[in-house]
Amino acid sequence: MPQGFDYSNQNELYGQMPQNIKSVLSEKKSSKQMLSLLGWQLLAENLPNEVLLSEVQFEEKGKPFIPNSKIYFNISNTKGIVVLAMHNRPVGIDVERLREPREVIYSRVFCSEEVRSIKCSEDFTRLWTRKEAVVKLFGGGLSMGLNSFSVLSDEFEVFGKHVKLEQVLIDGFIAHCAVYA
Repeated sequence: MPQGFDYSNQNELYGQMPQNIKSVLSEKKSSKQMLSLLGWQLLAENLPNEVLLSEVQFEEKGKPFIPNSKIYFNISNTKGIVVLAMHNRPVGIDVERLREPREVIYSRVFCSEEVRSIKCSEDFTRLWTRKEAVVKLFGGGLSMGLNSFSVLSDEFEVFGKHVKLEQVLIDGFIAHCAVYA
């Protein structure tokens, strides 16, 4: 959120959310919660019927979905931005501001080929958003074995699925979207 952001409608937005969404949100006022609320509101505004928001359920690891629907979505936020990806196939999206490389996480997150490709902050952030988009597509986390596959190509096989990655152009941010190809 921009400095001096007006949080005055945060309580109102929270109050408008159905119980299933409130259950995954903290009641504490914060910029992170505001971004989450704005993401859910963005989804509600883009669904063919806002009632579908109250039907959202969450997989074991927290990935949201609408049961018995061909509407797939994923929400990502970072300081100052919320993005929503909607598709007729499962989708994952991640957005970040430029991040400084954190070599301490390399071996847990990236395969050796990816590590060798990191030369600057932009390389690191690009790889991070590509990897995170895939993680969000599958609804997993670090336990997926993130360093067991490479996201250097735009299309690849991972965990028995063919995945396609695309860059999402947003000024001042690096973002990628992943879908099953």
